[in-house]
This record gives sequence, C-alpha cells and structure tokens, in this order.
Amino acid sequence: MSALLLQELLQAPRETLWIADENSKPLLQSGFHFNGDLLTNRWDIAGLAVGIAARSFFNDFHFEELSRSYRRIVYPVSKEKAVVHHIINQAPRFLGEGGELVLLGEKQSGIKSYAAKAAERLGTAKQLQKHGNDYSSINRISHVNGGKLIGEMNYPRLRSLPELGGLYSKPGLFGWNKIDRGSALLARQFTTELPKEGARIVDLGCGYGYLSIQLASRGNFHFTATDNNAAALFACKKNFRTLGLTGVVTPSDAGAELDCGIADLVLCNPPFHQGFQVEGGLTNRFLHNSARLLKSTGTTLFVVNAFISLVEKGLRYYSDVQLICKENGFCVYKLRL
Repeated sequence: MSALLLQELLQAPRETLWIADENSKPLLQSGFHFNGDLLTNRWDIAGLAVGIAARSFFNDFHFEELSRSYRRIVYPVSKEKAVVHHIINQAPRFLGEGGELVLLGEKQSGIKSYAAKAAERLGTAKQLQKHGNDYSSINRISHVNGGKLIGEMNYPRLRSLPELGGLYSKPGLFGWNKIDRGSALLARQFTTELPKEGARIVDLGCGYGYLSIQLASRGNFHFTATDNNAAALFACKKNFRTLGLTGVVTPSDAGAELDCGIADLVLCNPPFHQGFQVEGGLTNRFLHNSARLLKSTGTTLFVVNAFISLVEKGLRYYSDVQLICKENGFCVYKLRL
C-alpha cells in the first residue's frame, strides 16, 4: 500500500489533500516531503505530519476547517465504514469541477464496494485498477453538488444513545454504539479497586469516556482522559461536560505526551489493531506509558483479550502483575511498580 500511496502523492498537484489514517503511517515515517495538505483524525499521524506536509490538520474530518478546495483528494480507505462514507460524501463539496477523488486499498479493505459508491456519489462510471495486492479507484467529479449521499449516518453529529445509558457518542469511534464488554468487566472491579477520594485518574484510550464515567459515579476524583482519535475526544468532552466530571480530555499517542508520575490510578482497555492489521506493539506502548505515568504508590488496571500475554509483557515495566478477573474471553489485571 505504501508504494502505491507514494506514487499517487509524488505525482499529485500542489492543490492535493491527503486523507491520512493508520494506513499512511509507514509512509510518513519514511520522511518524504509532501507539498499538499494533510487531514487526519489520529493524533499520532498529525504529529508525524509536522514537517512532512505543507499544512496538516487534526480533527474529526471537518473539511470546512481547511478553508479551501482541491484538485485532488487521495485517501487510503479507513477501517471504519462510517468514516469512508463520510469522506466520499464530502468530496464533491471540496473538489472543484473536474477534480479527482483517489481511493486506495487492499482487497479486504472493501475498496471494490467503495469504488462503486464513490462513482455513484460523484456521478461517474466505476473505476478500479489492480496493482499487485492493492487497488486504486480514481473518480473524476462530473457535477460539483454530487449525487445522492451514500450510507449517510449524519457522521458529524454527537448523539445521546439509550444503549449507552444516555451517554454521547458518534460514528467514527470504535464501538461507538455499544458498551465494550472488556470495559464493562473492568468497571465491575471498581467495587474492590476503588481509589481514595480526590485521587488522580488517567484513562488511557478513553473512547467516549465510559471507564471514567463509571468510576466517577463512585466518588470524587480528578480525571485525565486521553485518546488518539478525534471522534473519541469530541464525544468524551461532551460527556464530561454533561455529567460535570472534574478533569481534562486531551489528545495523546498512547499517553506519550502526558507528564510522568501524575496518576494514583491508570485505567486502560488498549486497542490491538492498527488499521486493518493486528499490532502487537500497541499493548507494549500502553504498558510503558502507564508505568511512566503512575505514582510509585499507584495502581494500574488493564483489561485485554485473553489471548494477549499481559503478564509476560507487563513484567517488563512493572514488578507485580496480578490477574484479578477472567470472563468471556477478557482478563483484568492489576499492576504495581
């Protein structure tokens, strides 16, 4: 994918927008220079883009903040279907007449379906080319207003969901319309793992804020909730404001930007996917930063899928790793320095 993406970007005019998701990370790490704009909803990608792209933007794909239109939009499709549909739907508004939307993806990414939907939205014939294991779809817009919206879910809108007990969430956030089973299992441990009043809590990979909110219902604490995803931060801030939680919601790459020794308790339900790939190093990064953030007398609670060997991984950063609960394919661990 990186080779095909690089080819598209090297031949792109200056008025090109690169939509960069996790799939773009290897190319950004290679250090080449891109003369156009870059838009991402990932904090780590935004950090890598500094000095690489002429301009870079971190938000939940709010194109209007870019304040310009483009001749080309280049997009390696995301894992989240709602994000892909949103970007295809927005393309006609930010491409001038004759502008091109370039979609890239591997076979398992859904690229064939997205190529058909892009053609429908832009009023063109479906275009799809095979490049080894990768595919490209180059769609030239035929009418600026675009055709019928595809898969529209009103992507930008936060919504209060009954299935989340009235908490706010939105498409573009992993597990946006359900309570994650692992997080629910971890939250049930708060009956026996309750920190002292006024404790400082770090919620790593906070999502829409479920773990912080569950803990806040049991006492008065100060929270630092952090996530890599712009949609998660948007939802979490709304929930903190609505429920009156004390603390801050801030972007970070697995907590790397937070100060050392700030937490009496760290909560974490780490992801183990990076885009379409399983990324084993993600758990190590969350473990490393959780230990760095923790006070010497503090505690970390992790919940992971049972197949992840957290004891082995955790003992690289902690002196004590205890399994305190195992249920329905998930394990909750208590870790101490």
